[in-house]
Amino acid sequence: MLFLGVGLETSIHKGASFLWILGLLLTLALVMVLMARWQVRPVAAPLEQLLSGTGPRAIEDLPGAWSALERANLELRERAAREDRLLPGIMARLEEGVLLLGADGQLEQFNPAAQRHLGLSAPLTKGMPVADVFLDPDGRAAVKRAYQGTSGEWRLTRAARSLRVRAIPFAPLGPVSGVLLTLDDITSQEALETTRQKFISNVSHELKTPVTAIRIAAENLQEEELPDVARGNAASILRSVDRLALLLGDLSELSRIESGALHLAPVSLDPTAFFETTLQELRQQHGGTGVELAGSLTAPAGIRILADPLRLNQVLENLVSNAVKFTPPGGQVMVTATLTDQGQTWEVRDQGPGIPEAEQGRIFERFYRAQAAKAKPGTGLGLAIVKHLCRLMGGEVTVESRPGEGATFRVMLPPSQKPEAS
Repeated sequence: MLFLGVGLETSIHKGASFLWILGLLLTLALVMVLMARWQVRPVAAPLEQLLSGTGPRAIEDLPGAWSALERANLELRERAAREDRLLPGIMARLEEGVLLLGADGQLEQFNPAAQRHLGLSAPLTKGMPVADVFLDPDGRAAVKRAYQGTSGEWRLTRAARSLRVRAIPFAPLGPVSGVLLTLDDITSQEALETTRQKFISNVSHELKTPVTAIRIAAENLQEEELPDVARGNAASILRSVDRLALLLGDLSELSRIESGALHLAPVSLDPTAFFETTLQELRQQHGGTGVELAGSLTAPAGIRILADPLRLNQVLENLVSNAVKFTPPGGQVMVTATLTDQGQTWEVRDQGPGIPEAEQGRIFERFYRAQAAKAKPGTGLGLAIVKHLCRLMGGEVTVESRPGEGATFRVMLPPSQKPEAS
């Protein structure tokens, strides 16, 4: 009996030890999975060796492995805590306002700068619907487009501040699950831009009077009996006055566009008649350059376009003048127009030296002149005027070019008018 009792007790102790070891191994395996999720593989090496049979098998080694795992677990917790504190800290110190809208259109996250920029009478709160954050229709429309996957941008005035707001689709795991909004305070930038525009406008206006007086004086000199040297000087003065008058005209035009003083007067146009008339005028204007000006119009029968004829003509004239300037005599400049219900596309293609890719992003800037253009006459404002006029008409202008293969300027404008039903 004593032997039986001792054997039973031993079996019980062995069974308990086995269960304890099994439970410990299962716990360690679970910790390993969690550690693998956090990509902390080196710390789990002792346990992996123990389980795979490549390390020590003695029960005495388990407490050491357990201590190592506890230390690794503590490090993971501390790292997670640091990361949890890091993001709110960064958000709190950003000068840019940040808001995150959830899939249901309600506010999920925001930082203090967003509250400061918006200056709402009621503070921002989580769960606030987007309609309570942005009351303006432009903002609501931009947020709606962002939920559909298209980024947007608009201007917003709040508490005497001018804000630039961007709506960006938020899709961390695939489909759009929210909208990220950023707010930049551009009040000082707009004030500087307004000052610049007023300065340019005033200078160009004030210089017109003395330029006109210089022109009249130079023309009067040419009517006098002068030596050849003096007559040549008078002609040089007139050429310089012409360039200065052209620059002042372009500056004044650009200033009017940028300041909003220029307003469009769109009318319904017959595209065929407009295209042929414009092409004929451009041929007469550049007839003495030796460059052929060809044209092609593609449009459905009966379609009409809604446009300001003066400004559309100005865009085409600037692009064609630029193309003729760089096309060698005997070359060709091609003007094409493709009109559909989806939009208008006007193209001007030249046979010039082309534009290097590094310069293509800057040729629409004020006063920027590509290397190939520095030997050509011009103010450096023609393409800037084209860009602003296109945007004023609700469109855009782009360029495609390779060195040695000419350049194609493409103007894309809103859809044409459908043919009227007979």
